[in-house]
Amino acid sequence: MAKKRVLIVEDHKENADAIADFIRFIYPEWVIEFVGTGKGAIEMSVKDPADVMVLDIALADDVNGLEVIKKMWESGLREKPRVVVITALGNKAFRGPRPGRPWVEQLNEQEKVLVSCFFEKPYGWHAFLKSLATAANIEPPEKLNLIPENE
Repeated sequence: MAKKRVLIVEDHKENADAIADFIRFIYPEWVIEFVGTGKGAIEMSVKDPADVMVLDIALADDVNGLEVIKKMWESGLREKPRVVVITALGNKAFRGPRPGRPWVEQLNEQEKVLVSCFFEKPYGWHAFLKSLATAANIEPPEKLNLIPENE
């Protein structure tokens, strides 16, 4: 299986560690990087974009996950990172240009190109880990079947 890089953008260390543990179990050859702020995610991605980004919407600084996507698009990123958006804020935005609509609809059509999938916490690990394979443009490994589809 191809070696991929994934950047986890999550300001809660416990959540980031859990995500990383599951990724290491299913994709042991992947390189995992962490950052807890939107500004850090933008800097890392513009400098050397990972193949996949797991991106929380609510972050520790004044740059939220959707703004990270917008800034990556503005900087010219088109092919990668492929973003898997996660949030505990529910599926309806309470701010942005379209309050009350799904979070991903706060992005314009071009910016949505970077988004591979959206998950509302808590999410099922099987579906989440399968979405990472989709984002990385690889087939999910057989090992994924060790995690029940409803988990």
